Amino acid sequence: MKQTIYEEYGIKVREISKLGNYDSFSLHNNQFIIVPVSHIEEEELYELYQLSQYMLEKGEPHLATMVLTKQNHLFFEQDSVRYAVLKCSSYTQSRFNLLGRDLARFHSKARAYPYQVSKTQRIGQWKILWEKRLDQLEMFWRGKVQSQPLSAFEKLFVESFPYYVGLSENAIQYLVDTELDEEPQPIDSGTICHQRFHEYTWNPSMCIKSPTDWVFDHSSRDLAEYMRQYFLGKPEELRSEGFKFLEEYDRTTPLSPFSWRLIYSRLLFPIHYFECVEEYYLSPEDQQPRFEDRMKEILKRSGQYEEFLKAYSSMLTIRTRRISVPAIDWLAIR
Repeated sequence: MKQTIYEEYGIKVREISKLGNYDSFSLHNNQFIIVPVSHIEEEELYELYQLSQYMLEKGEPHLATMVLTKQNHLFFEQDSVRYAVLKCSSYTQSRFNLLGRDLARFHSKARAYPYQVSKTQRIGQWKILWEKRLDQLEMFWRGKVQSQPLSAFEKLFVESFPYYVGLSENAIQYLVDTELDEEPQPIDSGTICHQRFHEYTWNPSMCIKSPTDWVFDHSSRDLAEYMRQYFLGKPEELRSEGFKFLEEYDRTTPLSPFSWRLIYSRLLFPIHYFECVEEYYLSPEDQQPRFEDRMKEILKRSGQYEEFLKAYSSMLTIRTRRISVPAIDWLAIR
């Protein structure tokens, strides 16, 4: 790896160490991380580079920016894997005591991006992407129903999938109704979001805002995924810390009724369930028990998740005093 980096970038790396999940090296008091990017198309990587350059010009703190090779490429290859080298901001500890506020400011800055995006674009595409994902998993499920014998994980999947089909269809219909009923406001224009935003995305010990983690989407994506991850990781703190995060965001950048309903539609769609199934089948056999345990936990807490979905609607009525999110009938009577 050291030799390849020298050949591609002209950088002599003395030592490669771990920084979080990344391989890392330092040079002249600057920290660099080596990020696998094989899953990102070259055109998409270029868009992410342009977005990061824009945020750099806007003075966004803690930004990691892609370093170009000597041939002005965004990545290098080693052992058939593509990697990008990212230069991090100054190595400082950061405290995000008001993460909702900081995310709102980040979104607001990125919302003014003046150029067209296409490869990283997700805004307005949720319905298509969700239906495609649901159809693919349903076909896979039908195959498993007919096959024997089933592993312990596959039995859980086969038995639980019909419930999550129903939840997914509810989410898609809720999204469609939202787009029909509510008029988007300026706050609802596209911005830089994250694949899955959570409380450690901007790690407080060494904050790295990495463009390889970005997509261009509606801000509700980050808000919903933060709430979902809080439920999965710290359910006992969800009502206090999770909803506090939403309030911080809303105080900084007031959300529209369209935004509040998009958050709810995304929470209704059980992405955490889909990802668990997908990751189980994509992972090496020795790692599969971890996803079996995760699936058991998801199913065990499905009732709690319903309570969380009910709490979201009632929380808005109490706290915002200006919006009522339509309830899901079957959730209301359970």
